[in-house]
Amino acid sequence: MVSFRCTSRSISILFLFLCVLVAEINICLSAKVYVVYMGSKNGDDPDEILMQNHQLLASVHGGSIEQAQESHIYSYRHGFRAFAAKLTDLQAFQISKMPGVVSVFPNLKRNLHTTHSWDFMGLLGEETMEITGFSTKNQVNVIVGFIDTGIWPESPSFNDANMPPVPARWRGHCESGEAFNASTCNRKLIGARYYKSGYEAEEDSTNIVSFRSPRDSSGHGSHTTSIAAGRYVSNMTYKGLASGGARGGAPMARIAVYKTCWDSGCYDADLLAAFDDAIRDGVNILSLSLGPDAPQGDYFSDAISVGSFHAARHGILVVASAGNEGNPGSATNLAPWMITVAASSTDRDFTSDIILENGAKFTGESLSLFEMKASARIISASEAYAGYFTPYQSSYCLESSLNRTKARGKVLVCRHAESSTESKMVKSMLVKNAGGVGMVLIDEADKDIAVPFVIPSAIVGQKIGNHILSHIKSTSKPMSRIFPAKTVLGLKPAPRVTAFSSKGPNSLTPEILKPDVTAPGLNILASWSPAAGDKQFNILSGTSMACPHVTGIAALIKAVHPSWSPATIRSAIMTTATLLDKHRKPIIVDPEGRRGNPFDYGSGFVNPKRVLDPGLVYDAQPADYVAFLCSVGYDEKAVHQITQDHSRCDHAFRTASDLNYPSITVPNLEDNFSVTRTVTNVGKPKSIYKAVVSSPIGINVTIIPDQLIFNSLGEKMNFTVNFKVTAPSKGYAFGFFSWISGRSRVTSPLVVRVAHSNSGLLR
Repeated sequence: MVSFRCTSRSISILFLFLCVLVAEINICLSAKVYVVYMGSKNGDDPDEILMQNHQLLASVHGGSIEQAQESHIYSYRHGFRAFAAKLTDLQAFQISKMPGVVSVFPNLKRNLHTTHSWDFMGLLGEETMEITGFSTKNQVNVIVGFIDTGIWPESPSFNDANMPPVPARWRGHCESGEAFNASTCNRKLIGARYYKSGYEAEEDSTNIVSFRSPRDSSGHGSHTTSIAAGRYVSNMTYKGLASGGARGGAPMARIAVYKTCWDSGCYDADLLAAFDDAIRDGVNILSLSLGPDAPQGDYFSDAISVGSFHAARHGILVVASAGNEGNPGSATNLAPWMITVAASSTDRDFTSDIILENGAKFTGESLSLFEMKASARIISASEAYAGYFTPYQSSYCLESSLNRTKARGKVLVCRHAESSTESKMVKSMLVKNAGGVGMVLIDEADKDIAVPFVIPSAIVGQKIGNHILSHIKSTSKPMSRIFPAKTVLGLKPAPRVTAFSSKGPNSLTPEILKPDVTAPGLNILASWSPAAGDKQFNILSGTSMACPHVTGIAALIKAVHPSWSPATIRSAIMTTATLLDKHRKPIIVDPEGRRGNPFDYGSGFVNPKRVLDPGLVYDAQPADYVAFLCSVGYDEKAVHQITQDHSRCDHAFRTASDLNYPSITVPNLEDNFSVTRTVTNVGKPKSIYKAVVSSPIGINVTIIPDQLIFNSLGEKMNFTVNFKVTAPSKGYAFGFFSWISGRSRVTSPLVVRVAHSNSGLLR
């Protein structure tokens, strides 16, 4: 007979093991939403596709069609083939191994990347946004879709006065819902849909405070939409700041909104449903001011990459924001079939003056219109520490960290950490609640974003902040007065790449330069939702604001050149961008003021005055993206499943650098390397272009041939760019080359890293 002897300790360990095992089993068996992606739509009837999806689901539900229908959330049946359903991890794994399934990925949440800017870029006028030498009146036939938080349709930016009837080809509709009727749409806002199944499957639906309709409750969607395509508003202002007329880039273009983003973000299942409908509805351009967290996942496990791939195959240009993480390699929306936008400044700032008792004057960023009637004592917030908080903790003005007796009646100097998630505006509320009469906020990231504080306040960088703190320490009774915010033009070099704008290199495919371009995204005034604060207009910053500037430019190009492909439009925007600011000096990057490079701004700052006549363009067709996929590791079976046609990898590129992209990146150069590009003449029928090269340091770049002679419009010519290491350097080096013919200049950035070098940058 065997006896078992168990101590209390071993019993406890066994109990814990069983608890962990049960927990893991529960996790594996609990259902959550997955997206099952099966590539391009192959011509089947949408109802037949729905039935096939139910049958596939039933196979992992013991053959039960009822359970399959209950787990089903969406079927994507128009632009591509996929569905979303509640599945256990095991069921998701089983489906991923089934024939015809490209990928299965969880319903992840994406985040929002959250006027004078058009004047700054040189586009003048109220409604037509005419560019010298071209008519953009065909805007009325361009339909721009916005995947965002919805729209406030009553905004003057979306009125339809004097607009012709809706284009007959439009297949979308206006979806009714809370505070939104089908009749809410007009000849400007021609379509509106909303998607919440993916959101509600992941979060408690009772927490939704947004309108259950296309109506915008956060303001973000109304803001981005009006930047790209808002009508002229003669008296747009934010509480008296930045007052004047404002309009979108393509004010006569049509708008269709697809509300996928709710209070906590935007879920993949809803995003794919919006892409699917937009493709069927007939939009020309899609704008997405949102994206995944960095680093981005595989192309076909990412809803935006999947949706934009099929949009591009249907001739739709997708414009997306790069993200607001600000660090090297943090750019997202990396697929080469979309255009990715970084953020930069204009020459307009919103500033408050800080005057010390000795007459010293400092300037900070602010949207606060509150005024101090007289000077008050200024102290470091560390001097007002309370309770169990240390002076260091209190210097960041954390909740409950300030002693009311010490703070009352004073101006507090607070710090804001780069990694802090606490709102800068909340800090002003905490100072106010502690009895403070003003605040100087030292932004350790120097992001230059103006904030509508609740007391007289201003944001300064570390250099100015440290100067003020030094003055406080060396003065027996330091005093300060903060003045209301005002609008200032030309205070700083512009454009500058913002500190928050996400940067390259491309973390997924280093051979493709991202971001592609930069556009205004700092302190942008545009329309707003009164539901998110009692105002019609608001000032926001982010690549969210930069993205629709490029969307508006793309709409103007589509109006003048309706037959141009998405890649051609992207090429026109990229190759005409500028590397110089308004003073003809190289664009710099906040906060340190270093000289920028293509990882900051891609091809440069957009120049809408030149985009309609780019001279030469780098086009790419769906087959080129197939060759690209083959070059980055997708095999022929995967490619066939994605495209649902006879695509093969016979013509795969040697490397992804061979894609006919308007920029060239060689991330692993060994001695020498060659890249071939094809340009199409869209300028003068008879023209001669000569190559001019500015080689990256340590690299000899030659172009063969160095002269291109065109005899007709639409003629294509190939050339080869040769790279040769002459002096091995560390990290990436940057240059550019241009094709020049008269006043036409077609410029592409060159980004090169010699094999075995480290990840540093070389200017």
